[in-house]
Amino acid sequence: MADSYLVELKPSVFRETPFSRADFEFDSEDAPRLSFDSETDAETWVIELNREHPITGQLTLHTAHPDDASNVDAYLVFHPTQGVWISEER
Repeated sequence: MADSYLVELKPSVFRETPFSRADFEFDSEDAPRLSFDSETDAETWVIELNREHPITGQLTLHTAHPDDASNVDAYLVFHPTQGVWISEER
């Protein structure tokens, strides 16, 4: 059994939402990955993100494919409800 559940945040999380790396306390050099005690903890975290930060779409966890060469357990991705969300800052 794994000691932790590792989630990598895909570029869509930063590109298509108002989130930045600073929101997740990543240094600019760190890989955008977070470790959780369990898959359930990671899923709860995503539910809270979606609840606390309403955006046009959903953040979802996707289990890494068994042939995935990385050591992550899942990926956090953003799915827009309709089309692609564009930040007003761009």
